Amino acid sequence: MLNTLFACQKDLNERYLLTDNSIEFEDAASTTVAVGKDYPIVTRTISPTNTEVSFQVNLSGTQFNEDQTFQVKLVNAETTSVENRDFSVNGDKTFTIPKGKSKGTVKVQASGTGIGSTVLVLELVGNDKIKVSKNYSKVGVRCVYP
Repeated sequence: MLNTLFACQKDLNERYLLTDNSIEFEDAASTTVAVGKDYPIVTRTISPTNTEVSFQVNLSGTQFNEDQTFQVKLVNAETTSVENRDFSVNGDKTFTIPKGKSKGTVKVQASGTGIGSTVLVLELVGNDKIKVSKNYSKVGVRCVYP
């Protein structure tokens, strides 16, 4: 009887073990998508009074023994904000998940020359070891300037 019990436990462990590595925006996984879009627009805004918005990126699967570097790209078809006028992203649009960790951060900074109310949509780009979760790869944020 004990053998049966332990055999079932092994099957359960194998069934729920994550073997594929992927990254996702925490906000995309925990926020409802915007109407007619395949991504959420977060309630936080980039503005003269809120000069930085951070997005947590989660790694699912195994942790690595070396830093993992990724890029974010602008979704041009959805973005109405202008880079270096309304915002800048992590300087060179890269971020790192440190070795042995499961989280990284993408930071979007306000620009002093922003105009009006626009939307910035970001998308994660995987690397040669880690893919991007299809459903949670994009996130939007409003840039609001007087």
